[in-house]
Amino acid sequence: MCVNAPWRSLLALTAGLLLGACGDQPAPPPPIRLGVIVDVSGPSASLGISGRNGMQLAVEEANASGGIQGRPIELLFRDDGFNVAQAKQAARELIAERVLAVLGPMTSTIAEQLAPQFTEAGILLMAGTPLSPLLAGRDDQFFRILSHNNPDARNIAGYLQRHYGRQRINVLIELSNHSYTRPWLADFSQHLRAAGGTLGQVVEFNRDPQTDFASLAQAALADQPKAVVLISSALDTALLATQLRQRDPQLILATPIWAAADALPELGGRAVEGIITAQAFDINDQSSAFIDFTQRYRARFGQPIDTAAMTTYNATQVLLSALQQSQPGEQPKQALLRIRQFQGLQYPIIFDDFGDSDSRLYPMVVRDGRFSSLE
Repeated sequence: MCVNAPWRSLLALTAGLLLGACGDQPAPPPPIRLGVIVDVSGPSASLGISGRNGMQLAVEEANASGGIQGRPIELLFRDDGFNVAQAKQAARELIAERVLAVLGPMTSTIAEQLAPQFTEAGILLMAGTPLSPLLAGRDDQFFRILSHNNPDARNIAGYLQRHYGRQRINVLIELSNHSYTRPWLADFSQHLRAAGGTLGQVVEFNRDPQTDFASLAQAALADQPKAVVLISSALDTALLATQLRQRDPQLILATPIWAAADALPELGGRAVEGIITAQAFDINDQSSAFIDFTQRYRARFGQPIDTAAMTTYNATQVLLSALQQSQPGEQPKQALLRIRQFQGLQYPIIFDDFGDSDSRLYPMVVRDGRFSSLE
């Protein structure tokens, strides 16, 4: 069939309008890009993986609800390997990617190195579990939601003194994370002596592939202490506990929240049974919000929550909430300090002028292969 000229013109015009309409469709909004720096390959990898999971879950849920002001959130992951040089390189890469903010790291020594780097770049660093007081009171880009005054040092010292009086308590301290471990030891020593307890010898070590855990345990038990406090990562605490309990099955053990922030019972097995420690959340919480979170986390990652996952989920939620409420031209740090108070899963999170916060720690003990309330 032949189509005359007027109809050909009309068809051409219609086709042009349709193509133009397609061409006028707005492009999707660009994603909000956030960096992540955690250890997934080094000695604190179990801590880093749990922390990464908490961040990822918070972002996935935010994206499912429409993102931030209609924009999806994209995470750019980097591994710090619990190595300062590797962490600094990861930071340089994320700065070059022009991320809006960074989540992590999970350890104090790495955070102490990265905070000045991101501050110079004007990029917010929302930490996971760094607890060192050396990072407090600085007008920089470093924020965190956990307390930095080591309440677990006070709680463990008080418990040991109440139950074991003036019997000798020795310490094994790992120096690779010295920004956290040295201040924690100083606080523990002060609280123990103030309560009338007796601090014995302190055995120091630097974690490396040649670390002789058997020799360290032998040195810590040389003067037959009643208890040994292990100021070390979860992995090293598990290895030390194994050596110590082989030599003295009745030995009392304790460790800071750093070791309890991830899979200590799984790593240590029977060797860490009865170890005294702390967690950053209430495991007995029966609120629907907390129970729903634990179920969502287990469904997503196939494992129970821990302090690392809980803390990074809260920290990520805080950052995303600040971004959602940010005003035109406002940077993440400005939004966080303007809003100040955020609701976490179990408690309010309130920042001071320096991006520090205060939080409760819960005394714990490992019983039957899992964390339980101490008293």
